[in-house]
Amino acid sequence: MKKICLMLFIIIGVSALLFANGSGEKRAAEGSSGRSQLVIWDQFYRPEENSVMEEIIRRFEKENPDIRIMREVKTLDDLKLVLQMAVQSGTGPDIMQLNQGEADMGAFVKSDLILDLTDTAVKTGWEQRLSKSNLSSMGYKGKYYGVSVTGEIVGFFYNKNIFKKLNLSVPKTLEDLEKVLADVKAAGYIPINFGNLDGWTGIHEWSALQHVLNSRAQLDGMMSGKKGNFWNSKENIAAADVLVSWVKKGYFTPNFSAIGYDDSATVFYRGNSALMLTGNWLQGEINTNAPFETGFFLLPAPRSSSQNLKAVGGPGIPFVINKKTKHTGAAVKFLDFLTQKTTAALWAENAMLPALPLDAGSVKNATPLFNDIIQCYNTVNKINGMGYFIDWITPTFYDTCSSAVQKLMALEITPETFVKELQNDYNKFY
Repeated sequence: MKKICLMLFIIIGVSALLFANGSGEKRAAEGSSGRSQLVIWDQFYRPEENSVMEEIIRRFEKENPDIRIMREVKTLDDLKLVLQMAVQSGTGPDIMQLNQGEADMGAFVKSDLILDLTDTAVKTGWEQRLSKSNLSSMGYKGKYYGVSVTGEIVGFFYNKNIFKKLNLSVPKTLEDLEKVLADVKAAGYIPINFGNLDGWTGIHEWSALQHVLNSRAQLDGMMSGKKGNFWNSKENIAAADVLVSWVKKGYFTPNFSAIGYDDSATVFYRGNSALMLTGNWLQGEINTNAPFETGFFLLPAPRSSSQNLKAVGGPGIPFVINKKTKHTGAAVKFLDFLTQKTTAALWAENAMLPALPLDAGSVKNATPLFNDIIQCYNTVNKINGMGYFIDWITPTFYDTCSSAVQKLMALEITPETFVKELQNDYNKFY
């Protein structure tokens, strides 16, 4: 056993030296050639994503012949496993994708491993292109640390056949939505297709309501990491009250607590559900599997506070810059290239929502469904209404919130107890 351990240590040590020497040789080569060489690690390993990234790099190098990109593709799990150790040891990339939240970006910021790009974002116009709320979601505690290339937004996919049959319109207020739900239920259809076995789906159901019932300042306070009773707000209790009332009225799929997310999607494709609240990531599967025309709209705000329109979502995993890089200027130039409209169009033309808002109708060969999604994304970005995936505010918040929302929707706890559990989790960390 000792011999095996010794051999493992030798192999690991030699590998580390080779890795470090390899990086040194690359940097020596670039110095002699006069070109800046940027090493990039990303997790766009799927075929469509990979082809877009390769085209982006090809275009960037053509515009910047003095910069060469060396790209390494990893799965997200592999990236999380090796990234921090590599950056701390000095063998990591110049640019990397780094997940938001306490467990990843928070740890890197606290260890002073990535560049603060707040001033850079203002000077280069990223705030105007991407919106302040979007950039904040790409960063940490109000500061900007990177830029994302793709975006995500949660809303209602809806069965247009059912809407036409029942003479329903896309609701413009929360009150309109509740009238739609009642009409669909009365007609014998399932109002909201839903499965809560996985827990995170219930987070979206509650959080979508929570987003439109709280003000921008209240929502930002909850996600600020500052001390305070943000989660105990009367608006959060009201959102839980609405959710409970929908359960009691039978607006969700029967026995939803025993149904997983993938199975609930399959149920939606059968055509007897009017709505399904989820993210734009499902659009490709819907295009393939739904035998009916599908649209997309955001959960609307109450009539009395329409200015509160906000959407659960945000940017995908952002690209950040290693603080130890010797090529800060070149790295910033690449991130700036990622925020251009021409770059965003590449993602959109491959049916992936870009982080940079594009005009609906401007994307080549976009389906009507994708145009709906683009329009919704544009709407919230123009009014600084892009919200959050709330589960990353503490390292344990996902587990706490998914468990609490399952109990809430099973009518096992009250709305007051529900928000108290969220506040207690927040207090433990902050």
